Amino acid sequence: MAITDEQIGRLLQWFATSSETNRLWGNGRKRILGDNQKWIQPSVIHAMTDDELETKFLEYYRTGGGRQALNQIYRDRIIRDKGRFRKTLSYLLDEGTTIQKRVDQVLGGEYRLEGFGKAILTSFLMDYHPDKYCLWNNKTDMGFSVLGWRVYESRDSKGTAYLKVLDALNNLIGLRPDLKLSFIDVDLFLHTISAEDEGRKAVRIVTEGEVPVSMPSAEQAAQIPTAEGMEFIMEKYLEDFIEANFNKIDFGAKLELYQDEESTGRQYPTSIGNIDLLAVDRQKNEFVVIELKKGRISDVVVGQILRYMGWVKANLAKDTGVRGIVISKEKDEKLEYALKSLPNVSLFLYTISFDLRRA
Repeated sequence: MAITDEQIGRLLQWFATSSETNRLWGNGRKRILGDNQKWIQPSVIHAMTDDELETKFLEYYRTGGGRQALNQIYRDRIIRDKGRFRKTLSYLLDEGTTIQKRVDQVLGGEYRLEGFGKAILTSFLMDYHPDKYCLWNNKTDMGFSVLGWRVYESRDSKGTAYLKVLDALNNLIGLRPDLKLSFIDVDLFLHTISAEDEGRKAVRIVTEGEVPVSMPSAEQAAQIPTAEGMEFIMEKYLEDFIEANFNKIDFGAKLELYQDEESTGRQYPTSIGNIDLLAVDRQKNEFVVIELKKGRISDVVVGQILRYMGWVKANLAKDTGVRGIVISKEKDEKLEYALKSLPNVSLFLYTISFDLRRA
């Protein structure tokens, strides 16, 4: 259900005056934007040597332009052909072509570069002309979802979708003109309400008039003398282990962690929460959602993985299949019965061993 305009206005007021995230990062992000803007200009880029442009870009990508985390696996691929990169960047910043066409051509047309996705593309646009262009990444979409806004359709081209994102952010700013917010302000606002504890809490307070009960952190769970608390901690380390050894683990099929511009496949962000591990089965052409039970009751785990599978189907899979894997420490009768009616969700059990040898 969508949050009302009046409630969104109150959230914007809270963000502008009381948010700790905004206090810590707001002004710093604006300073970095000013520094970026000095070199992300067609004339400046044109005067750079290839080596100078490469150095600037690699640092820019490493830091996410000072406002987002990018998957570093794509960084060197983007700049591999320096001439093509320069040509793409020049085209992107050419105001003689509509922004809709530029975005479409760079993300899927003549000027496409491997790994150059909407997050880095729109970061360049924002730094080039911050009053005209906004950042568009996964956190933007997650923030819209928190507000209950369906901004664009999956059938829209990337250029069309970006125009709709721009309109939505202008509408968001227009709800509280007295706050004099900018694109970079509402970008941090959407991140805060979707990804920060204080933001989620503010949404609950504004919409429900109550403070949510937070789940225990890993450190807190370690002090809880229960099996559930211990399982939560063990599976936190298990997630580290699975990611580090993913290619060696037998899932009954050859799986690869799904990677995009903003994620390595671990704690993959969605508008309904983070997927523990998101993988792909190239042979079967399927996405695989992997969830660790983490001491949760069976009904919660089953509901969670089904929601994530539905999200992946709607937002990533399109015409490909989606299946799920639940990883647990031991058999659970309730979980087994629940999964019997879900043939596309499998249960895997893990064991932990400790071996001591004489040096």
